[in-house]
Amino acid sequence: MIDDVSKKIKKVSKGEILLKQGEIAKHGYFVKKGCLKSYAIDKAGKEHIMQFAPESWLISDLDSFTNQTPSLVFIEVIENSEVVLFSKSDFKALEDLDHKTVIEIANKFRNNLIASNKRIIGLLSATAEKRYLDFTETYPTLVQRLPLKLIASYIGVTPEYLSEIRRKITKK
Repeated sequence: MIDDVSKKIKKVSKGEILLKQGEIAKHGYFVKKGCLKSYAIDKAGKEHIMQFAPESWLISDLDSFTNQTPSLVFIEVIENSEVVLFSKSDFKALEDLDHKTVIEIANKFRNNLIASNKRIIGLLSATAEKRYLDFTETYPTLVQRLPLKLIASYIGVTPEYLSEIRRKITKK
């Protein structure tokens, strides 16, 4: 359904940067296959992962995409992927879409917002173990697919500490 909205399907390679911090986001991406991530880099050069987008997720810098402001994030391909590109005009044409497709798109955006809100609350108040468990609930297909360093970055710990957390959970 959602891939019927646009026939702008693109194969992208691991390591490819689809959006750089400071650029204007021209597209949103619906992931048909593979996985993307959005992240920011702080002044010390440390990468902070904001979101993963595995199959059936949407990803973009929504502020940049909507308001044509410089992006605050990078979007990078972390597995060879196939994405559907959405332009601003595709979203302006939502009224031309069938009701079922509009509901599907709205649900995907809602799920992204819910995941982002849970992530922010977790970063502010949850233990590292709880943040890891939340990650496994939000992204169950990524637990075995992603390198530990990416998961650790997402939950805000070192890869070594994440290994300890995983060992502790396994012993329970």
